[in-house]
This record gives sequence, C-alpha cells and structure tokens, in this order.
Amino acid sequence: MKYVWITARFVFVGLIVAATVVSMGFKHSVSNLGSLLGGQEAASSDQAADKAEDLVKHWEAESGKPDFVLFVTGRQKGYIEPCGCITLERQKGGLMRRHTVQKILKARGWETVSIDAGNQVRRVGNQPEIKLRRTFEALCSPQNMDYDVIGVGPDDLKLPAIELGQAMSNNSTPEKNPFTCANVQIFGDSTSNAFRIIERNNKKIGITMVLGDEHLDASQQQFVETIPMEKSLVPVVAQMEAAGCDLKVLVAFTKLEECRELGKKFPFDVLVTAGGAGDPTLHPEVIEGENHATSMIQVGVKGMYVGLVGFFSEGLAKPTIKYERVELDHRYEDSSEIKEVFKAYQAELKDRWLANTLDEIRPRKHPSGHTFVGSDTCNDCHDEEFEIWENGVDGDGGPHAEATKDLRKNPNDNRVWVQRHYDPECMSCHAVGWNPQKFFPYESGLLDVEKDIHLHENGCENCHGPGSAHVAIQESVNEGKNVDEALRNKLQQEMVVTLKESRDGACKVCHDLDNSPDFLKEGGFDKYWPKIKHGGDDD
Repeated sequence: MKYVWITARFVFVGLIVAATVVSMGFKHSVSNLGSLLGGQEAASSDQAADKAEDLVKHWEAESGKPDFVLFVTGRQKGYIEPCGCITLERQKGGLMRRHTVQKILKARGWETVSIDAGNQVRRVGNQPEIKLRRTFEALCSPQNMDYDVIGVGPDDLKLPAIELGQAMSNNSTPEKNPFTCANVQIFGDSTSNAFRIIERNNKKIGITMVLGDEHLDASQQQFVETIPMEKSLVPVVAQMEAAGCDLKVLVAFTKLEECRELGKKFPFDVLVTAGGAGDPTLHPEVIEGENHATSMIQVGVKGMYVGLVGFFSEGLAKPTIKYERVELDHRYEDSSEIKEVFKAYQAELKDRWLANTLDEIRPRKHPSGHTFVGSDTCNDCHDEEFEIWENGVDGDGGPHAEATKDLRKNPNDNRVWVQRHYDPECMSCHAVGWNPQKFFPYESGLLDVEKDIHLHENGCENCHGPGSAHVAIQESVNEGKNVDEALRNKLQQEMVVTLKESRDGACKVCHDLDNSPDFLKEGGFDKYWPKIKHGGDDD
C-alpha cells in the first residue's frame, strides 16, 4: 500500500531561504529551511516548537488527531545523558529528555508506538553492562517509557550473551516482550521475537528488525544464533501480510545502501535505518520498489533525536503519514521518572567502585614507568604555572582546577541532583592519573575518591605526564647531591608539552568532539588557550 507523505516544494524556496538567512540569523534560517522544503505540514521540529508542549501540535490542527504516532529512537551508544560536558542549553539527547517528549504526546491522548533500533552501549565491561540494564529499565518499565519494540545493535552483541540475555529477560514478560530481531537469537527464541504486531485504534502495525550481514560474524559467540538478513525477512513479511497489517515497519541496523536495497526488495511502508553517519535527514527518503514505495527515515547518532511518524486515516480516501525529527534540546526538561533510574545507575557504580568489583577500572602501570605525585608537588618549583592552573590567567578560577568539584557541584549544570565522582567515564578526565579515552586509572592515579585528595581535579600531570622521576632527581639537585645531568635533562624534557603538541592533539584527549565540540572548531584552541596560557611561546 502506498501512503501519501505530506510534502510541498516551492520554486521560490531559494529566495525565501536567502531572505530568512539575512533577517533571522543562521540558527533560525536552518529551521525555516526545513519548514519550506517540507511544507508547513512537515516542518523540521528542530526549532518548530518554541515551547516543548507545542511539539507537532500543528498536526492535529491540520489533519485531526493521528490514529497513532511511531516514536522512533536508537543508537544511544552509551549516551544516557545529553551528549557532552558543555552547558545544558547546547547539549542534545538523553533518556530523561526523550521521556519528556513521549509524555507530551501521551498527555494529548495520542496513541504512541515506541520503537528503538538498539545499540545502547559502545564498549564492553562492567559499566556498559550496568548501563544496558538501567537503560532497559528506563525503556521497558510501564512506569517509565514502556517501549513496544527494542532492537539489538552490533555493540550490544559485544557484551557477553549471558549478561545481555539476562537483561532482556528481566525486562520482559510473557504478555509483553519488546525485544525484537528477525535474524539474531540469543538463547534461541526465549529472549526476543522475530517481529511484533502492535494494535492501536483498530490499526495493526507490524514491526521487525534486522542486523546487517556485515555485523553477523562479529556477533558470533556461544548462545547467539544468526541467519542472513534477507533470508530472515521472507517469512516475516508473509506473516505480516497474512495478518493484514495496516503499516509494515522494518528497522535495519545496516549501511544506507543495504537499507535502500531492502526497501526495493521488501514491501515495507516505513524503513527505519540505523546506518546514517550524522543527524537524521529532515525528510524521508522514498525508495521505489517493483509494486510498492518504502519511505526511509534515520535515527541519527548518540540518541540525540526522536523521529515521529504520524499515521492519519480518518475521513481520508488514502492514509496519510507525516514525519518530523525532534532534536532533544534544552526545551525538554528532565523526566522525574528517569531521574530515579539515573540515580540508581550512579548509586550502583559507586557501590561497585567501593567494593572493587568494577573489573575494567583495575589499575594499570603507566607506560612511562613513573608515578603521579599530584599538582601540589609541582607548586614547589613551578609556582607561577601553578597559580595560573589554580586561579586562571584572569584570576577568576582555573577551569581545570575545578574538574572533580564540578562532578559534585557544577554551577553550569543543573544535574547535580546526582553526583558523578564514582563514574569512570567522568572521572577519567576529572581527576589525575586516568586514561581519558579508555576510562581506567593508572596504579598511582586516583583510586580512592575520599583519600586521594591530592589527585583531585584535572592536574598538571594529566597533560605533562607522571612526575615522580622528574621530582626525585630535582630534589636531589636541591639537596646538593650529584646527579646524572643527561638523565636529569631527559626527565625534564619528558615533562614538556609544546604549544604545537597541545594544539595538534594533547588537549583533545579530553576536549573531544563529545565533550568540547567548540574546542575542535577552527580557532577553538586559540580561543581557549589564553585562559590557561603558561610557559614560553614554544612550551
């Protein structure tokens, strides 16, 4: 069955967009560009609703109440909170905001069908396992988001099958099991469905999910069975058609080109792809099959968007579908229900940290063989640099000298209702002596949050390296002892970080795309370096 996607195209769109850019500025011009290209009915909701409660309210005014709305998410990749450490007004995503969007729609009396493409985590270890379980708690509980369909992503399948299968079983019931995948089974068919048929307002919505063949080999482990993607869809489509589904939906975790081929071969009405590299497109991509048309939408990355697909049929000769992507920005407040889930997540991390049962934060030796001594030790000889670190160039406070405190009480973050100083993914850049990208401490780094006070904050050694050998030989010099001058110079040189090294990458291990996107923009380093500038021009 073909559906009418509400769109419009205007010959004069370029002139209007140009005028908008001049009169309203870039931020608003982007939203109007989406509105004009898609027509008033299919405006991009990136800025379409100035107030959260106005989200897609125009749908009802224009076409009446939808029969149901597909609420589409996916590819969270571990970002259970809005992405990054920048101010909340500029962050996107997070389970708490996602739930708020869902509640806005339900409060209107709109029927929703919530679908998640999967890939809740991005790495393996105890913390991702905890995060997966808490995410499922948020998604599955009837008191929380109560999702209808949840897929399995390739990174989810890197976790041990026992952990993944147990988390799925604990969050499903015989009456409702949201976990769905047509070509991957964990412990046989006991944990997931090949497809689900959901009923809303006397309409049947058939939904299935597949994992791309390119992911299947990497997913092989005991208790996991896989079959080729296309082979798995043949019986599923037949059963959906036999059931008389009013809308058939495929969620595909595979490349865009593979998704387009699936859209051509199989008569799905909506194809949700988790294969795009960036933000979801403003409008669906229509894929023409032999006797059908499939409309493809994208979920985006890091859980920063929700896709809404409204289905309208009342009083219409042919059902109509509307689509909007919803940017999870600061307009959507934190859901109180998911706050409690997040508190439980952080409490579990703390308990596991204190009990020494977070295996992935087992301390490792530093590659240099040296140990961390803390920033106060550096102050003995480098008092001018220490003053800049502690108070900043302008005396208003050094940004790095508040790093650990910011996890407990950050004036730029209203999420201090839960503290994160037992969260390895936060502490890795907010304390001394951790690997910032792999989230584990070195043996002499901060291990005890309460006792290792000298290793609090993002200190000198996080940039310059552990200073034990440099300090020891310099103390010998200060005491008048004979030392190997060549060794002394070597150890001193090891601590030097040049301006070029800082610009080229030393700072980016923490100021990465997720946490400091402005830092990576052209001119970003030159904007921030003066706030902490120390040493000579080449140091």
